[in-house]
Amino acid sequence: MQKDFFDFLERFTLEPNQYTMRTVVTAILLALGMIAASAQESVPSYSVKDIDANELNIKDYTKDGTPKIISLWATWCAPCRTELKALKEIYPDWKDKYGVEIVAINVDSDRMLKRAKALYDSNGWDYTFLHADQKQLMDALGITSIPYSILVDGNGNIRSTQNGYHPGYEKELEAKMRKL
Repeated sequence: MQKDFFDFLERFTLEPNQYTMRTVVTAILLALGMIAASAQESVPSYSVKDIDANELNIKDYTKDGTPKIISLWATWCAPCRTELKALKEIYPDWKDKYGVEIVAINVDSDRMLKRAKALYDSNGWDYTFLHADQKQLMDALGITSIPYSILVDGNGNIRSTQNGYHPGYEKELEAKMRKL
């Protein structure tokens, strides 16, 4: 596919009157999209805290050989809570089938952390609970809203991301886990 793109560019430079600028820009954007899609991004190095306030680096944590579903959530985010409740139902099965670990990173402010822990406990979520500063973590990951889920392979490579939550997302996510 890259060869086709370079053939196009060569023809464009030789026969500039046959192509419009719109065609060139479209071709360049498509090529950049293909290159970006083929690159495998890893989880950035970022410090988070576990439920006991111990710090750990999320990049190192995701390189332990275990695939992970990382879900960024907050107590005030209704779709976040819906997603985590839906995952609770299928997590035991996924843990057995795929060896996956769900990591719920709470992005509430520090003053809301007590409420986040209470919500986590009252729902009986059996996920790894981590906490991070919302703005800094979201900036590090390049995201703007939650819920935000990241499927990570056991080597810390991001394989899939999902912004928002919709019913049926679990089936899409499971199909992606099968490919790991």
